[in-house]
Amino acid sequence: MRRLALLFLAAGAAMASACTGTVQTRGTVVATSDGYASYEPDLVYVSPGVSVIADYDEPVFYSDSFYWRYYGGRWYRSSQYNRGWVYYSAPPASVSRIERPYAYRHYRPHGYTVRRGVAPGRGGVIRDHRGGPRRR
Repeated sequence: MRRLALLFLAAGAAMASACTGTVQTRGTVVATSDGYASYEPDLVYVSPGVSVIADYDEPVFYSDSFYWRYYGGRWYRSSQYNRGWVYYSAPPASVSRIERPYAYRHYRPHGYTVRRGVAPGRGGVIRDHRGGPRRR
């Protein structure tokens, strides 16, 4: 019986924490449970298994659940598109095959439409308009 009670407590804690998470989608501004907005960049296709952030100040690719940045002749990876870069000696083959990674700086494929609203690299956290003023 005690085991069953502990199991129910653990399940309840897991469900409660799941309700306070962040909802994220690619290419949009989304609200989080704390009333702040989060930006996920607009990704466009480059090659099989690889996308790049559209119209961004530097070439940042997305593949194998990580963001990849080519800088100074080396590949770096992060779980976030704008920080936390760590040198990575062996990127996936799909990423390492990209010729001239710097050519994807401010990349806009044919027919791409610039999204309105918050753009990556423009900084700050934007508070949901219903909850108060913006912070930058």
